[in-house]
Amino acid sequence: MHWLLAGYMWLFIHRPFEVWPWLGDLRIERVYMLVTLAAWVLAANKGWTSNRVNVAVAGLFGAILIAWILSPIRAQGTKTVEDFAKVGVFYVLLMSCIRDERTLRFILSAFLVCTALYMAHSLREYINGRHVYRMGTARMIGVDSTLGDPNSFAASLVYAFPITIPFWRSIRKRWETWALVGYAGLTCVCVLLTGSRTGLMGLVVAGIVLLMLSRYRWRLLLAAAALAPIVWVSLPADRQTRFLTILDPSVGPANAQASAESREMYFWIALDLWRQSPIVGHGPDSFRHLSGAGQPAHTLYGQVLSEVGLLGFGALAGLVVCVVLNTRDISRCYAGIRWAERTFPFWLSIAICLAMTLLLLLGIGGHNLYRFTWLWYGAFLAIAVRCAQDGQMWGEDYPRVGVEALDCYDEQFEVELTP
Repeated sequence: MHWLLAGYMWLFIHRPFEVWPWLGDLRIERVYMLVTLAAWVLAANKGWTSNRVNVAVAGLFGAILIAWILSPIRAQGTKTVEDFAKVGVFYVLLMSCIRDERTLRFILSAFLVCTALYMAHSLREYINGRHVYRMGTARMIGVDSTLGDPNSFAASLVYAFPITIPFWRSIRKRWETWALVGYAGLTCVCVLLTGSRTGLMGLVVAGIVLLMLSRYRWRLLLAAAALAPIVWVSLPADRQTRFLTILDPSVGPANAQASAESREMYFWIALDLWRQSPIVGHGPDSFRHLSGAGQPAHTLYGQVLSEVGLLGFGALAGLVVCVVLNTRDISRCYAGIRWAERTFPFWLSIAICLAMTLLLLLGIGGHNLYRFTWLWYGAFLAIAVRCAQDGQMWGEDYPRVGVEALDCYDEQFEVELTP
């Protein structure tokens, strides 16, 4: 079953049916999901991971659904609700099929592989001349149309980057090191080529955190500081100018400065819309139609308030709180164990916390409410809590919950050796 889930992840991330239209005509994504659901129904080994995050996810989906039902322009938000419902179905599959650390590690490995293929394909197309010329520079885009915009593409890569943390901390073979180095390098190249300012800032934050978690943190920080000027001079001049506008907007074209200023303007427009319907907002994807701008809100917080109101804002805040509480629960499972000896679930919890922080940080300048990342990462963390509490390590009993668990393990070992 987990191979079917990995296959759907590739379809969802890479979206080949948007790259090659004939696959879209075959409805390959829908057919594949129907086959996966049939296998899920027939599968004997499935259950349910009970976790507080389930309540938060149900609350978020309920808020979006209520806002859509009560929306004055319901038809415009139908596709957004349908797409988010697909993410919800996959969330259920994850929570019912991934029940141990071995399978969780496999699914996360598949997620990184799918993202790497998506990046490599997009980079190949960029080298062959596929890009958009915007804000005075030729910007790399994703091969898909759903999240292929330069800013959305860069954000997808930044949100996926923290998932490498638990793999860095559990390297067993040399090829794993080179694979992770290659993934990190590919991510940096693609984000820089997109010319996304928010993507660059998110990548810097994620990179610093990842380096600080390494046992060789000071060596790596010095190496990164030495490498940064080389990377900078290797960038095209128009890309350098684009990133310099982060510090000095006047060095770039006027439309780049106007783009940055529009985000603040859109936020105030979103607040005006929110005051008209403070509880449930105006419905998914309503901002672009009711604001008169013809574009999304370009800010998570304005998007939430104007489209799903206080109900959705509370549900999203609840999801973030659940992530924090789940991270706390995993940390308690590793109480008394040195950081160097902590295993995959603990480092995954750190990665998910960082990814959620990036979602909120990049949400200042981007509309990411309906991204799959919220639900997928919530599911990954909930399963990690289960693995930590059950003491599962690659499908084998492995004590890691305090001194009492270690004592129980010692007693069991002595009993087995007693003639």
